[in-house]
Amino acid sequence: MKQGARFLVVGLLNTGVDLAVYVTLTRALALFAAWKVAAKALSYAAGLLNSYYWNRRWTFRSQSTPALTFPPFVLANLAGLAINAAVMQLSLNALNLAEAPSLGLATASTIVWNFTLSKFLIFRK
Repeated sequence: MKQGARFLVVGLLNTGVDLAVYVTLTRALALFAAWKVAAKALSYAAGLLNSYYWNRRWTFRSQSTPALTFPPFVLANLAGLAINAAVMQLSLNALNLAEAPSLGLATASTIVWNFTLSKFLIFRK
C-alpha cells in the first residue's frame, strides 16, 4: 500500500514536471511556440526522468544500478504508452464509452502496468 501511494505521488509530480516543462518551452522559447509536438516530447521525457529518479530512490528504494534499471524502465513506460493509447481506442470505438471514462480507463491501465513492472521486475529487491 505504501509503495502504491508513493507511486501515485510520483505520478502526480511527473505530471507537474511534464506540464511545467511544456509550458516553459512553448511560452518562453519562440522556437518551441511553433514546435509544440517537439516541446511535448521533451516535456514527456523530463517527466519520465523524474519518474525514474523518484521511483528508484523513494518509491521502491532500489539499490540496483541505473545501467540495469533504466533501460527496462524506459521500455516498460513506452509499452505503457502503447497500452494507454490502445485502451483509449478500444474504450472510445469498441465500447462506445464517453471521453472521460475512456481517459480514466486508459490512465488506470497504464498506472497498473507501470507499477506492476516497476515493483516486480525493474526495481525488485
